[in-house]
Amino acid sequence: MSRGIVAGMELATVAAARNTWTRLKTLPPTRFAGLDRRLAAAILVVVALAVLMLLAAAFRYQPPVAAASETEGDMAMYSRIVERMHDGANYYDAAGVELRAGGYGTRSVFNWRLPTLAYVDSLFYARSLLPPLMWASLLLGLGAVAAGLSGAKLVRANADATTSTLAAIALGLSLLACATSAAVLFSEIVAGVLILGSVSAYGLGRHRAGIVLALAALFVRELAAPYVLVCIYFAWRDGRRSELWTWAIGLAAFAAFYAVHYAMVQAHVTSADIAYNEDWLRFGGLSFVLSAARFNGIFIALPLWVTAFVLPLCLLGLAAWRGPGRAGITVALYLVLFAFVGKTFNDYWGALFTPLMMLGLAFAPAALRDLMRSSRAPA
Repeated sequence: MSRGIVAGMELATVAAARNTWTRLKTLPPTRFAGLDRRLAAAILVVVALAVLMLLAAAFRYQPPVAAASETEGDMAMYSRIVERMHDGANYYDAAGVELRAGGYGTRSVFNWRLPTLAYVDSLFYARSLLPPLMWASLLLGLGAVAAGLSGAKLVRANADATTSTLAAIALGLSLLACATSAAVLFSEIVAGVLILGSVSAYGLGRHRAGIVLALAALFVRELAAPYVLVCIYFAWRDGRRSELWTWAIGLAAFAAFYAVHYAMVQAHVTSADIAYNEDWLRFGGLSFVLSAARFNGIFIALPLWVTAFVLPLCLLGLAAWRGPGRAGITVALYLVLFAFVGKTFNDYWGALFTPLMMLGLAFAPAALRDLMRSSRAPA
């Protein structure tokens, strides 16, 4: 009886492998289809070397010191700021008290987050039998579902149903972080969802929605600026003058908003405030890039070497995608930027680009298939 069960399992495994191979062969061709055999082989070698280098960085990586308890750390501190604001305190008064109590470098304006998300969270804050930020978390969850479905729809418009399903699964794994209660306090997670929604809207031809979501991401977190530059580049490249004018108005509004933010911070800074000894320009290289790419939904709970395998595959898929290049350029820009900028504990910045990164994972199987075929083709 046991031999029959083992034989049945073996047959099922073989059938599943054949079914997977059949599906792989029917995936639409990527940019790598019909590539010169030497170039295809070179790309495969580069991907293999990238995996090895990232694996070496993963095993050398020293994680930053975590908070000693749940009452310490950024999320606990931002939760207390929102609670103070719900009780009637001004954002800058509340932030000043909590930042100083936590020993943060309050002399620099960059250590004072933009107030946008805190005001939204305080608006939905409620004391009851339910968690105080439940309604804000529900709103973020609905936004993440909408952005994920839009991303899968964008892939379906440029590929097939199988690739779209893979994209939906990959995005689900990435956006799983939005289901946690603390996610709504992470301005990077919120901005990352907005950026994904913006890329999807642009790809589906809804440019106005793309602009609105991109500007919303910028007002939530100024680190969304690299993606905004990508949007402006595409508008200029495609000759969309009306969109360029819209961007000019939006950026002027953000400049005024940030000027008010800067003035309010300076009004609350005192001679007793401290500044960090380290500069933001840290040249973290592969280690920081890898740790930032790991801040990606379920991958946060997995060993770092898993991200070392996933990141090159995502980049390969984005490069192979025949669809709009907005996602690939944005991810590449963030990776290059974070190789030079960011302190070791800023790995949560990765939430800005990791949802876009996971779009590439859906195209990785077809990309590898086409590269293997091209590398084995006759000269």
